[in-house]
Amino acid sequence: MSGLALFHFLRPWWLLAIPAIALVWWLVRRRETKKVNVGEWIAPHLRNALTVNQASNARFRPIDFACFAALAVALAAAGPTWSKKPSPWFTETAPLVVAIEVSDSMRANDVQPTRLDRARFKLLDLVEARTGSRTAIIAYAASAHIVVPPSTDIDVIRPLLESLDPAIMPEQGANAAAVLPLALELLGEDAAVGTLLFVNDGFEAQDIPVLDEFSAAEGMPSLAALVVGTEEGGVALFPDGSPVTGPGGGRLDTGIDETLLNRVESEAGMPITRLAADDSDVRRLLRTIDSNLQQADDPDAQWNDFGWWLLWPAALLILPWFRRGWTMQW
Repeated sequence: MSGLALFHFLRPWWLLAIPAIALVWWLVRRRETKKVNVGEWIAPHLRNALTVNQASNARFRPIDFACFAALAVALAAAGPTWSKKPSPWFTETAPLVVAIEVSDSMRANDVQPTRLDRARFKLLDLVEARTGSRTAIIAYAASAHIVVPPSTDIDVIRPLLESLDPAIMPEQGANAAAVLPLALELLGEDAAVGTLLFVNDGFEAQDIPVLDEFSAAEGMPSLAALVVGTEEGGVALFPDGSPVTGPGGGRLDTGIDETLLNRVESEAGMPITRLAADDSDVRRLLRTIDSNLQQADDPDAQWNDFGWWLLWPAALLILPWFRRGWTMQW
């Protein structure tokens, strides 16, 4: 659910002050306007010569600053909000299922040492950053297989993750749809508060409608992806140094289709993070997982009060009152 849909006020009764502020502004502005026109019975050429600040109607007046400041304070007191902060115990219960692609294209060396190795390093960093939270691992190619059931022990996850190799997969391919039923099985009753993270070097066009239907269904985990590799691709090599061949007999094409990734992100609603040399990709994934959790129905979650942001413009609007001669007569 978007922030706009979640927007509301924590103390909406303060909004009742807005009509009163508008009424005061109108009454004072109306009276001050009449003061300017007091000389309407004087001859026009004399009135123009005697009137000071003839353009004062078009300028901001003290009442404008006072009422805008009061309006900002009233909105701040009403407590605008659009996001929750989950309770610590609820954060600990949010599971993560990682579906890592273990196909021949992940042998590519466009990121060193290989795409699969870099994916392992990033996943270990992610698991370490989520200390106390459950993480499950699924390996997939043409088929999907559970590697690690939900666990909080990185010493259990690390050796199993490091043992993954395309050679152990029954059949080569990249069938992301095969992951979905296994992810639901692992998440169980916590599916709605969990996240399914794909770690791969891209998707196929036929994956998009399946992922879209999955994410749109009620009670499904949120989707995210970490894409490893470059648009240019690299050379995929077997352990003996020979190149991996594609369907046509030549070298396997390992280039990543950026257009297809954009379609997955827009049509399936899946935020995609590209591999980075630093830890910015891991931090972004953590924010995505936390954001997915905040949208879940945590009974103890408290809403963030963003009303204090409005106190800054209110303070700026009050500053002119320290100016000599800036006053208002009621």
